[in-house]
Amino acid sequence: MNDGFTIIERIPTVEEYIKLRNSVGWGIAERESIQKGLSNSLYTVCIELRGDIIGMGRVIGDGALAYYIQDIIVLPEFQKQGVGRFIMDAIMQYLKKNSVPNTIVGLMAAKGVTAFYEKYGFIARPDEKHGPGMFIRWSK
Repeated sequence: MNDGFTIIERIPTVEEYIKLRNSVGWGIAERESIQKGLSNSLYTVCIELRGDIIGMGRVIGDGALAYYIQDIIVLPEFQKQGVGRFIMDAIMQYLKKNSVPNTIVGLMAAKGVTAFYEKYGFIARPDEKHGPGMFIRWSK
């Protein structure tokens, strides 16, 4: 990989995941929930620089009809250097190998990065054909 980055198909540790999420200001769940969620991923890829994680991404879903791209995270000091592209390229290769015609692949883009995902063929919603995407953050 260029610039000393190494791409590794592996699940990040809970500590690495927390570090990445904290770096971009995302909330943190309980450690047990993080471990369970990461372990249930269909595909996970990490980007390392000199043995330290600097980015990650994962795919979740049913492994057949629906996939969801989750947790594309790059440490702020490495953003806009191609790290996100390396992550997405690996994920798109995984999806190409594992999906079937009419598979749905979804994601929620962070504010300001829609154009990045459009380069991979994703469409922003709503549009003339699709309503808005929706989500709920569950709380007790």
